Amino acid sequence: MARQARLCLAGQPHLVLQRASATAFGEAADYQDYLQRLAQTAARREVQVHGYCLLPQAVWLVLTPRDCSALSSLMQTLARCASRRRGQRAPLWQGRYRSALLQPQRWLLAALCAVDLAAELEGVAADAASWPWSSLGHHTGRHSSNWLREAAPYWDLGNTPYAREAAYAGLLAAAAARQPWAQLQQALRGAGVLGDAGYLAWASQQIGRDLQPRRRGRPRSAEPRSGEPRS
Repeated sequence: MARQARLCLAGQPHLVLQRASATAFGEAADYQDYLQRLAQTAARREVQVHGYCLLPQAVWLVLTPRDCSALSSLMQTLARCASRRRGQRAPLWQGRYRSALLQPQRWLLAALCAVDLAAELEGVAADAASWPWSSLGHHTGRHSSNWLREAAPYWDLGNTPYAREAAYAGLLAAAAARQPWAQLQQALRGAGVLGDAGYLAWASQQIGRDLQPRRRGRPRSAEPRSGEPRS
């Protein structure tokens, strides 16, 4: 069966997931090296990094690429560098990375919250705030990562850094921040797009492919004309 073509639109935000077939990050130096390479390579490829979460066997990212080749090049470079550092002879990563296109105003902030909560949602940490290898601390004012680029919906949370950080922390504390998790994972599995009907129509036109979700099950048979026997 042919694999689903990955969706990508230049200048639009994407949720990205790369899972490892073995432990990708075993010690602090592994995480630090990956983040350093992420910051440097993203700057060279003109990919904005809005959020991240590094887990022992997975990398979650929210990115806006200059173009689709920049996104692919970034992920390939990061995968190669992490594999070399771990000294892996067998493939470290589970094939291709997965990605989903996000409508900026409707889904970008939800995806950002989910990524910052990923350590908790995947059962790696009891409390996402205690996991040091995510952008949660940056977004809530615990530390600053000057290479991250705040997404527009994050800026809309307040007029000052303190107001934005407090509002974002409130979002993370609410149960609603955890509700989109299953939908985000489903979109990643299907190389999909998350957005309203208007955004789907616009993205379909830009990509040249129908992105409207199809109904499950077999298509309905046409009704027979008058006088025709039913099958």
